[in-house]
Amino acid sequence: MSERLDGESVRLRTSAERESLGAATGYARANDLSVPAEAAYLEALPGARREILRRFVRGLLRGRPAGLPDFRFVDPADPTVPDEPAPLEGLEATELRSLVDPLPEWWCRLALIPLPASETVLVAPIAARHGYDRFRFAGPMRRSPESAGFDGGRRGLEHPVDLVPLLEREGAFSDAEQAERIRLEVSESVANLALARLARPVHARAVETAVAASESILEAVATGVPSADAATAFERIVTDGHPFHPAGKIRRGMNAADGLAYAPEFTDRVDLRFVAVDREYALETRAEAAEDGRLTDRLYATFEGLEGALERAIPAGRARESYAVVPVHPLQYHRTIPERYADGIEDGRVVPIADYAVPVTPQLNLRTVVPYETERTADGPLPHLKLAIPVQTTNVVRTLSPHAVSNGPQVTDVVREIERREDLDRLGLLAEPAATCYYPPGGPHPEGEAFDDARHLSGLLRENPAEHPLVPEDGVPVVASSLVADAPTTGRPLVCELIERYGDRTGASTAGEAALLFLERYAAVVVPEQLALLSEYGVALESHLQNSLIVLEDAEPVATLVRDLGGIRVHRDRLAERGLSLDPYPDSDLEADDAVDCYRKLHYALFQNHLAELVATVADEFPVDERVCWERIADRCERAFEAIRAEGSVPADRLERDERALFAASTPHKALTAMRLRGKRHEYVTSEVANPLSARGRDLIDP
Repeated sequence: MSERLDGESVRLRTSAERESLGAATGYARANDLSVPAEAAYLEALPGARREILRRFVRGLLRGRPAGLPDFRFVDPADPTVPDEPAPLEGLEATELRSLVDPLPEWWCRLALIPLPASETVLVAPIAARHGYDRFRFAGPMRRSPESAGFDGGRRGLEHPVDLVPLLEREGAFSDAEQAERIRLEVSESVANLALARLARPVHARAVETAVAASESILEAVATGVPSADAATAFERIVTDGHPFHPAGKIRRGMNAADGLAYAPEFTDRVDLRFVAVDREYALETRAEAAEDGRLTDRLYATFEGLEGALERAIPAGRARESYAVVPVHPLQYHRTIPERYADGIEDGRVVPIADYAVPVTPQLNLRTVVPYETERTADGPLPHLKLAIPVQTTNVVRTLSPHAVSNGPQVTDVVREIERREDLDRLGLLAEPAATCYYPPGGPHPEGEAFDDARHLSGLLRENPAEHPLVPEDGVPVVASSLVADAPTTGRPLVCELIERYGDRTGASTAGEAALLFLERYAAVVVPEQLALLSEYGVALESHLQNSLIVLEDAEPVATLVRDLGGIRVHRDRLAERGLSLDPYPDSDLEADDAVDCYRKLHYALFQNHLAELVATVADEFPVDERVCWERIADRCERAFEAIRAEGSVPADRLERDERALFAASTPHKALTAMRLRGKRHEYVTSEVANPLSARGRDLIDP
């Protein structure tokens, strides 16, 4: 099918795009987005294809996957072809000139990726090189030369699926099955991204009335975008998924209609369900400091009527006390539970509580949900609940393993003890005090069917960020992902409006000065205490954009809250030096093999994912030299190490190693695209990228 839009024909290229059309049309019609209704989706497709294609190519350049020859950069002002590597031979200067001549002057260089098996070269126009070798593209990707034999000659790449056969010929995939899997994943990412972007005008419309009555963009989003609480409203405006994963919008296991029903960009309410498990078949964990008891007790205290619903559901003659209760996502409740646990349901080991549900708002990762206020809310903000879902996002299916159930409460005890000892006035860690999963006797079950049964029926309770003492009365915790997402009010990244307001408050004389002042303040509340936590206790947080909440008080960053304790790395020896220890579930990734593993976790999450995306966004939007931004962040890091050194609690040689690792000229990059090409999920594939925290790395950034 095709549709004529602004003089161009938009053809549905993949089965994912075709299967999403009906859901997209229904959403557009319900929200009065376009006439004809399908036009909104068709208009969104080219931009979605372009974005996922750019993430794919960026992943090739940064990750250098096995099987591909080295790429080369060419300056359009002097388009000569290097003698090496050999695969570039045959691309004559005149041929390259024909690609360069139409380019705008501000395209600073071309990236050439040789694909010798196809007798072609992928030509990617680069507008800017940011920190950690993050490239900003502009204009179409092209294949050259004309003689390559692609449908009559050279043409621009329009869809990421067009890259798959080229890469397969080069042997970049582990096998043909993986090539097909990636083709489906990028196809689905395009369709889901186009569909998600339809929510932007809906959010904008919802915020319009709030803007007039609000003093700030923070208040406008918090009150205008429907959600269970103010912080969750900011999760709902993030539509584009992982910032640089080529499959950053896949939701394998969800169709388009499921997305409309359960994804946060489309809905503020899903029905949280509950399943009871015979306690002989349940693993129940809790932090020692968890005064409110096990997860089941916390659920009873939060949701009125749940106890009565359980008593009505369990078999006659069984006592309520003999069951543990697990919160369950509605997808899991209706699809996975009846089939996977059929035998348990028949004999009463597993009891779906059919006549009870409560409304919750889903967060960015789909599986963590925030309950709406109840009559018992007077006791304080309601806890968040992390669930298992039968859905693959990025690389893995987002179930909740016994590792998370066992480790989360243990780590909670450790971080609470650290908080008692240290004066952490800008860094908060969100506790995971209680969890439960189905757990057949005879565990632990590191693998096999019993392990799958455990991870598909599990739930974990997380502290509500509003409850943390670092959140002032007039402050709001904002997920960092939303700062680089488009604000509903302007269509510009949300951080732009914060910077402008911060500049007004601080008296900045220019927009560039306001941007630098904001980034300095941001780094001051995000960086120092995370570095200290690693050097002093051996705890490396996974503080990427989605896991970090920035506490903002009238556009000023005042603190950072980090969630998802299951993703951290802990250096056993450093922790033991402080008299603390953990007993993680078997085969956990929690304990680091060495300090390098801790560096890789923190440096990638905090600097490459979090700060690099924020700095690149600011550099794109404001008249500021990105090299200066990184100089100031590096200075903040140096001052953090000086403060640790002055305390005298960390051995000098260790601190020097930590410093050298952070400021090295190059640093390991978690090559997500290379991992997907080879079919790796948990085993890291890394490449080296230039480190902007070093002077040499900053020299490679475009001014």
